[in-house]
Amino acid sequence: MLGLSLRFCRAALRRTRIAAGALLLPALTCAANGQDGDVSGVHDPAIIKSGDVFYLFCTGDGVPIRKSNDLRTWERDGRVFDVLPKWTKEQVPKSRNSLWAPDIVHMNGRFHLYYSVSSFGSNTSCIGLATNETLDRSDKNYAWVDQGVVISSLAGRDQWNAIDSNVVFDETGVPWLSLGSFWSGIKICKLDKATGKPDASDGAVRAIAGRNGGAIEAPFIVHKAGHYYQFVSFDTCCRGVQSTYRLMVGRAESVTGPYVDRQGRMMNEGGGSLLLAGYGRYRGPGHNAVINVGPTDYLVHHFYDAENQGRPTLQIRPLVWAADGWPLAGEPIGQTAEEPAAISLPGRWEHFVNFADGREVKLVADGTIESPAGGGKWELKGHEVTLRWPIDGAPGQESVDQCIVSPNGKSFVGRNRKDEVIRGVRKE
Repeated sequence: MLGLSLRFCRAALRRTRIAAGALLLPALTCAANGQDGDVSGVHDPAIIKSGDVFYLFCTGDGVPIRKSNDLRTWERDGRVFDVLPKWTKEQVPKSRNSLWAPDIVHMNGRFHLYYSVSSFGSNTSCIGLATNETLDRSDKNYAWVDQGVVISSLAGRDQWNAIDSNVVFDETGVPWLSLGSFWSGIKICKLDKATGKPDASDGAVRAIAGRNGGAIEAPFIVHKAGHYYQFVSFDTCCRGVQSTYRLMVGRAESVTGPYVDRQGRMMNEGGGSLLLAGYGRYRGPGHNAVINVGPTDYLVHHFYDAENQGRPTLQIRPLVWAADGWPLAGEPIGQTAEEPAAISLPGRWEHFVNFADGREVKLVADGTIESPAGGGKWELKGHEVTLRWPIDGAPGQESVDQCIVSPNGKSFVGRNRKDEVIRGVRKE
């Protein structure tokens, strides 16, 4: 383990023996990350907007709460539970004060906060529920009400793990709960909108993603343009700068699947297209949420900061939708909002493939690309840029990057024909 703050992290520690206990972390700013204020120590973020305020919930003692007016500057706003419901210890005797991986949704006139109760290395787990009329702590009606257990799993009985919940509404307005971590993978069940708990008339727990027992967790499903997009985290979290978490995505025409990636591979059979992986100071990005603000969707997730002792830290990025309907993760949003600018691409850029180390290229005004590794050609149409690279030893063939330029013209993101993620960042 790297960094004391990681003691409260959850999922991957199920395979790592560490000293138990949770720590309260000092408030640290992280301006270079794009967000500032109290953003260090955020793990497994869930987010919602109420009125003009964004509220963020995360793993920690009693489910810590933060708030912001602009998605950029964050401050503490107490926690959901000062004293945990008695049933949490009865259901999961080895659990501690740290509740994991919350999800927040407004349903049936109340805010519903789902959270996980578990212990490292075990699938004796359950998802609990608390409700509130308001998220404004100054409102006289502010009070979190314990609604008890939503769903549970038991070691030796179930081959799945009842943690990492997310609620999605299907096209008819029916809520569904996705969940799961390791074991047999990600599941989904239908909820009763009146209670926020599993619909007794349905009862099925369906499989929607898995890696044959491998590292997959933290589902989040978004319904957009006729498809359901399932985001999951692959590999290992909670190891500071050694974390290998990465965000993957697939989609389906039904909320219950089958989900496939861009290459048609089934997510129930280990498939998933890469969305975001670690690079530079941003190690192990994962456990995401998505929030829509006006015309823009944002990807909200944590990463482990290599420039701050590997601490889990909040990060927010625009979620860009390509012409083929698949999402892309833009660069982290800045401390201040940047206005759209006229797009002019000529100049020096850092070009990245699948989050590996980049290479400097120069986009020349005549539409050519200069690079120590060989030149190419580029073309801009609106906010879409195409980069074409000749393939050595294959006359007449080329590698093609189809990318979308950010509104401020300082970055682009896309994919190539190999389904690799392409990023470009302008060099100042």
